[in-house]
Amino acid sequence: MDNNNSDKKIKEILKYLFLGLSILGFLVALFLIFTQISILDAQKVNLYLVVPAVVFLVPYLSLSLYEVKSVASKMEVVPRFLRDVVDSVESGTDIVSSIRNSVKNQYGVLNEDIKKLSNQLSWGVDFEQALLNFADNVGSKDLKRDLRLVIEARRVGGHVEKILRELSLKITTELLRTKERTSNLASNTFTGYISFLIFLGIIILVYNNLFVGLGAQVDPTSELAQSIPTETGELSRGDRILNLYLTLFILLTYELAILSGFLFGLMQENNLIAGAPHVVLLVVMSFIGFFFFI
Repeated sequence: MDNNNSDKKIKEILKYLFLGLSILGFLVALFLIFTQISILDAQKVNLYLVVPAVVFLVPYLSLSLYEVKSVASKMEVVPRFLRDVVDSVESGTDIVSSIRNSVKNQYGVLNEDIKKLSNQLSWGVDFEQALLNFADNVGSKDLKRDLRLVIEARRVGGHVEKILRELSLKITTELLRTKERTSNLASNTFTGYISFLIFLGIIILVYNNLFVGLGAQVDPTSELAQSIPTETGELSRGDRILNLYLTLFILLTYELAILSGFLFGLMQENNLIAGAPHVVLLVVMSFIGFFFFI
């Protein structure tokens, strides 16, 4: 159990380390972009922004998504485990023995956590604490909250087996609702991707056909042009103004890509991190659009 807790702590440290580095990387990228706006071209601006996402944000999202999927896969098996325990209790076995006997069954990804629960009960660990440790090992805050209710009911003399059966039914119902919501909102996610592609296409077309033309017509004596000094080897004032607008477009697009990806995950699975694959895909689409078509 100590090794398992150590692994969890290491994963948590790595996860938040990558998150901190990704935020720091974006801040550094923004600093470099706005301090070197006079010499940067579109490709470099794009690269400066996408590198922190690839190097730091993707690992953070991958670790977080793995954790979410691991908990979800375990929660799918929890109702069957609870039903088996209840059936054993109703046949005349006490609840502690029923849990210990359940180790003989096969629960896939939940086997290790059930074995730990059984071992703790065998070592004399308090039943209530063992249940809470089980919820911690599964990694579900909702399960821990529900098991606290089971513990409270047991303390006041309630029928634990009936509560566990209701809990099993509740978890099963929630899983079915999540799957139904994911299925029903799949078309909305597809529509969201189409809308994002249209937005990206409009940004590229407007920049290439409108801003580039306007940049070429910038009057060197204008107030805007004069406010941006030029030095030898730097881009012209018109190109620098174009770079400024392009940087704002790229920032807006990446922001929309990240927020939209998380929103898709929230809509489908009621979890922001579940949108990690959408975030990565939308960011990649944005990078390709600006790198090859600007």
